[in-house]
Amino acid sequence: MATELPVRLERAKSALVKRLAGELGFVGAGISTSGTGQYEIVVMVVEQTSPVLAKVPRRWQGIPVRTQVAGVPRKF
Repeated sequence: MATELPVRLERAKSALVKRLAGELGFVGAGISTSGTGQYEIVVMVVEQTSPVLAKVPRRWQGIPVRTQVAGVPRKF
């Protein structure tokens, strides 16, 4: 059975998505756990040179943020 994420974490992710949504190279965001088991927000970008990377904070509302190259979104 999946564990529900804290509401604060979901709200923080949603707010960050709204902030980055129109930026070139932004693909989306998700929630993950780091190697130490701490929750983090993962911002997915098209490529390592995406302009949006300059606007992604290291922490958002007290939650660590990391980026991940996801490539160009495709329709299946």
